Amino acid sequence: MTSSGGLTNKLRPLVTFVLVLCLASVGVSRAENIDADETDSFCYPESARNSRRSCECSNVSASPWGTRALRIDCSYKDYRITDISAQLPLYTDTLDLSWNALDKTPVFASDSLHQLNLMHNNITHLTSGNFKQLTSLRELYLGWNSITQVDAGAFDGLPHLQTLDLAHNNIHSLPGQLFAQLVVLSTLDLSWNRRFNETGVDLYKGMGVNWKLATLRLDACSLTEILLPADAPLRELSLRRNLLPRMPSQLPKTLLRLDISDNLLEHLLPEDTKNLTQVRQLFLEDMPVLGSVAAHALVSTEMLETLSFQNSRHLTHFDGDAFGSSLDVKNKRRALQTLSFRGTMLRSFNSTLSPVFGQLAELDLNGLPLQCDCELVWLKNIPIQTNGRCYRPNRIRGMLVSAARADAFSCDTWPRWAYGLVVLSLIALSAAGIYLIVMGLRPHRGVTMRRKVGTGSPYARITIEPNRQENPH
Repeated sequence: MTSSGGLTNKLRPLVTFVLVLCLASVGVSRAENIDADETDSFCYPESARNSRRSCECSNVSASPWGTRALRIDCSYKDYRITDISAQLPLYTDTLDLSWNALDKTPVFASDSLHQLNLMHNNITHLTSGNFKQLTSLRELYLGWNSITQVDAGAFDGLPHLQTLDLAHNNIHSLPGQLFAQLVVLSTLDLSWNRRFNETGVDLYKGMGVNWKLATLRLDACSLTEILLPADAPLRELSLRRNLLPRMPSQLPKTLLRLDISDNLLEHLLPEDTKNLTQVRQLFLEDMPVLGSVAAHALVSTEMLETLSFQNSRHLTHFDGDAFGSSLDVKNKRRALQTLSFRGTMLRSFNSTLSPVFGQLAELDLNGLPLQCDCELVWLKNIPIQTNGRCYRPNRIRGMLVSAARADAFSCDTWPRWAYGLVVLSLIALSAAGIYLIVMGLRPHRGVTMRRKVGTGSPYARITIEPNRQENPH
């Protein structure tokens, strides 16, 4: 009896484990059946079954542990709000409803949805608490709509949201502390809201942007000025196509990437870049009035790796000391690897830039009207291909700088005005010589030309008389 009782006690945990596995398998099978029904009802509703208006649903393994995830693509289906079920299938990870005809945001309920794409619809109003049942949402894309009104609390209930895209809308007024609930927001895009400048609200203090924000995009917002906290840990800032007449005087010191292209800067000065000590990438492309880069304008950007002036059509002067004096440039190696002047109007570069250009991995001079003379011959010694072509002199026009012979890079010993003066002098001397020759061949005023006129002269008078024989009377 004792032995049989001990055996029973040993087998009891094993039996219990087997029963638990059986019950779990039954529960899983039931859950899978329920989930399959939910997926079919959402992805393939009766109204759209066996048609092109049904969604595309696929099961994938999501990170980090390879758990099950459902990705639903309902883009380009011309859906309206009445065509969509509010209850999402179990395990839904991403939902794409872009390029439809939604006039307002659908109210979904899901604790697994991580990404929601509502771009390219007709949404005009974001109501309070619209997304509060999507507690696991990390990415929300609302760009390319017609949003004009955003209620306070529109983004409440999203404690895990990291990316918010509100670009290409008609937003001109935002309620205070709108983003205060987004405690882990890292990327915010408000680009192409052309009346956004009218708000006049501080993004951090007024709208509650958290200090974990790493990327901020404010392209084409009609900004004439912007002040951001110097101690904000922002890494990337895009201010393309605004109305900024100068580089913002107050920017976060932690910036690694700054894009201020297509603004109204006329000159790049040292005070414009004095706070950009940590910037790795700087873009001043498509600048409509930028004409020059002054001496020492780029001295503070020692960490800079990429610099682009591409398509700044009025840029005609790049100072030879833009990166500092020649002595400092020679004794200090910079981090700069990529430099682009493509599409500018620069004609030449001072040889003091040789140490900087010689350290580059990429230098783009494509499209520049280069004056290939003795002052630019040093550019042939750059160990990389620049794609720069000579525009002057005419004898080597169109040739690559690297392909032209060094002796073709010659400078005139006299200035151009001297050549013009010599030509004018020769013309004047020639005219004077011709005048003297003509005057020398003309007769003197005291000389009178007389011709003897008589019977033997060819100028004698001739009288014609009629023939008497023909007229005897």
